[in-house]
Amino acid sequence: MADEPDTSTLKDQYAARVTADLDANQQDQSRIRAELDTLKGQLEALERDHGLLQTMQHTLGGAPAKAAPKKAATTKAAPAKAVAPAKVPTPRAKKTEVKAAAAKPARAPRKNTAPAKTASRSKAETSGPTLREVVLGLFAGHQEPRTVSDVLAELTTAHPDRKTSPQVVRNTLEALVAKGELERERRQGSVFYTAPDKKSAEAAATPTADAVPAKA
Repeated sequence: MADEPDTSTLKDQYAARVTADLDANQQDQSRIRAELDTLKGQLEALERDHGLLQTMQHTLGGAPAKAAPKKAATTKAAPAKAVAPAKVPTPRAKKTEVKAAAAKPARAPRKNTAPAKTASRSKAETSGPTLREVVLGLFAGHQEPRTVSDVLAELTTAHPDRKTSPQVVRNTLEALVAKGELERERRQGSVFYTAPDKKSAEAAATPTADAVPAKA
């Protein structure tokens, strides 16, 4: 009959496909077996290296070696003897620090020359007239009033060996005023110092006739 399918052609096609699948399966099996052999060889090499590394680690005193997974057919190896860890030497001082300490020269103590200067200054002052006497001598025979700056300028000119300051001169003048040896007055915001008039002072000190009590 013309409408019936050709069964022989379909069978041939299925048979050819099955044959091709069988060939591919066999090829895959061969490939996988070859890969398994290669992996097996790599695994055995890794196992040998693992055992060697564990032995070295245990010998050097490191962490206890972990037993590698072994096959059921192999026997357990005897544990290796423990080795005492080497002592770590005490760290020494750095050479650079020792050299730096040795290179630094010892500083010589500073000489204190202040007492000598003070002693020489005090000796010079005690050997001559005091500052009050010198300042008071500047007012002898002069009645014009002077300021601190005037007295300091005259003192520096007349006695250049004496080192003083305006404050010291002012203190000396005030001390002479307190003793009555000088007089002080303020003019236009400035302070002037003068020597008291001896005649006026003597007249003030001498009692007048009116002041003498009459005899009974």
